Amino acid sequence: MNQFPLFKKHLFSFVFVLSVGFLVGSCGPKVYFPVSSVVPAAEPKAAVKKTKEGAYEVKLDVTNLALPERLSPPKRSYVVWVNTERQGVVNIGELRNRRGMLANTGKANFVGSLSEKPTQIIVTAENDPSVQFTGAHTVFRSDIFYIKK
Repeated sequence: MNQFPLFKKHLFSFVFVLSVGFLVGSCGPKVYFPVSSVVPAAEPKAAVKKTKEGAYEVKLDVTNLALPERLSPPKRSYVVWVNTERQGVVNIGELRNRRGMLANTGKANFVGSLSEKPTQIIVTAENDPSVQFTGAHTVFRSDIFYIKK
């Protein structure tokens, strides 16, 4: 009997599982967002990873997000903040709604980077996207997460 086909099958399975585990583990921490009381239909998904240059890249995609003008009270934009280990809460940019030809698509995305290690992502509704301090209108915030060194 030839044992090589069975060996090849198990070797392939082992390599496949190992490579999938490596890919999932190298993507950074899982970022969880509780359901928002302000925009309960919104479904945020975020990824945070450390770049080769040592910066931290934050990617945020949100589906089913209402336009900030439809909030109560109405606002002009969504602002992405991160809570960092040393600098506290920092504004890293504007979460932009993607608008279709006739209406809001309900989707928004953001990509930004910072030098400090983030531990939480916060999105607020603001009238000015360049504000330096968070307003009282928090739309959603992630649970605390940790990035391995």
